[in-house]
This record gives sequence, C-alpha cells and structure tokens, in this order.
Amino acid sequence: MTLVLRIIGWFFLAIAIASLAFNLFQLMEQDSFQLSLLGENWFAVHPGSLNLLQAITERYIGLWLWDDVFSPLLFVPTLVFGLVAAAIFLIPGYLFKSSRRRRR
Repeated sequence: MTLVLRIIGWFFLAIAIASLAFNLFQLMEQDSFQLSLLGENWFAVHPGSLNLLQAITERYIGLWLWDDVFSPLLFVPTLVFGLVAAAIFLIPGYLFKSSRRRRR
C-alpha cells in the first residue's frame, strides 16, 4: 500500500514540476510570471475528460459536489495543487511501514 501512495505522490510532484517549468518558460517569453490554473491546464491537455467528470459528478453524485468542491479546485494554481497533493500522498507513504515483513 505504501508503494501505491508513493507512486501517486511522485506523479503529483511531477505534475507540479512540469507546471513550474511551463510557467518559467512563459516568463522567459512574455516577461511576466503568472501561475497557470489547474482548470486551464486540464482543459488544454484533455478537455473531454474534464467535461465527462463534470457530467458524471452532476448527474450521478450531486450538483453540490461539482459546485462546492471540484469547481473551486479548478481555479487553484497547478503548482500549488501538485505540491499539496504530493505531500498528502508522499508523507504517509514514507512514514508508515509496509505491512509485509521481509524474510531473512
């Protein structure tokens, strides 16, 4: 289980680093630094999955979940989201020992 947490955490950390690199390239091109938003990046990469998530959430789970949870998350900078999500998964992944015991 801890391996899964670590893999997910490293994935989110890679997203944060990629977002920072993208923002730094924009800084070099436009001479202005602005953190890109999670929703903008998600829409640029795969707009269909974002629309599908919205439709499934609103129809089968509840409109409140999209309006109160997912929609505000889309306005968070991708760098911040990636770092927070990475910390949420990596810290428990490295703090807790695996339940398997190694044989000697």
